[in-house]
Amino acid sequence: MAAEETAHAPQHGGAGPDGTGDAGDVTEVVAAGLHVDVTGAGPTLVLLHGNGEDALSLAPVAALLGRDHRVLSVEARAHGRSPRGSAPLTISTMADDVAAVLAELAPGEAVRVVGYSDGGNVALMLALRHPEVVRSLVVYGANVDPGGLAPRTRAEVTAAWAALRVRGAVDPVAFVRAEVADLMVHQPRIPLRALGRITVPVLVAAGELDVVRPAHTAAIAAHLPAGELRVVEDADHGLPLADPARFEALVRELLDRA
Repeated sequence: MAAEETAHAPQHGGAGPDGTGDAGDVTEVVAAGLHVDVTGAGPTLVLLHGNGEDALSLAPVAALLGRDHRVLSVEARAHGRSPRGSAPLTISTMADDVAAVLAELAPGEAVRVVGYSDGGNVALMLALRHPEVVRSLVVYGANVDPGGLAPRTRAEVTAAWAALRVRGAVDPVAFVRAEVADLMVHQPRIPLRALGRITVPVLVAAGELDVVRPAHTAAIAAHLPAGELRVVEDADHGLPLADPARFEALVRELLDRA
C-alpha cells in the first residue's frame, strides 16, 4: 500500500535548529499502517523514539537533523498516533514494522538509523533482521536484554508493569500500557554473540548517569564488528529529550563518516 499523506505542517512546536522557535515543516504520512513524521530533505534518516513516547518527543532532534537529511520519525505500534494492530507487540515486530515503512518511503535505499532507548533496541533488531535497509546506526541508551538495566530501574519498571497488568484485567487502556511496559520488562532478547552479524558502523552511546549499566553498554559496543562506544559526561538517559543540540552533535560524529 502506498504511503498516505494525512497532513502538512508546521504541525509541531519545539526548538528549531538554533534551539528556539518552530521545529520546522513536518509532513505527516501513514506508511505500513504507522504514523510517520517527515522532516527535511536529503539522504533518508530514520529516527526511533523511546518506550511510551512518540515522534513529538524527538521533534527538536528531527528538526536539527532535517537540515541536511530527510528524517522519518516513525511512531511505533501502540505508541502515539499508530494503532496497536493485531501482531505481537515485540521488539522484533517493531523492527519489521520499520522495514515495512522503508519499503514504502525509501524503497531500495540503505538508510541511517538513530534510535533512542527502546528505539535503539529496535534499531539493533532492524539491522539483524533486515540488514539490507541499514547503512549505519546510532543507538543511545539501548540494551539487548532486560538485565542491562540498572537494578533499581529494572525493579521500578517491573513494579509499574505488574500494576498495569492488574488494572488491565478491567481497563483496555491499561492492558495496552502493560504490553508497552512489557517491552522493557521481558524484552529484548538479543544474544550478544548475535551482534557480530551487524557489520555496518554503529555508534553505541549512553549517558554517564544512564539507567543502562555501563558494562552492558560497553559489551554491546565490543560485540559489534564496527562498534564504537561513547559515554556522554554528566548526561543521563534522557539526553535526547533534554538537550537535543548536544544529542545532535553526538549523532553527527557518525553521520559525518558513515
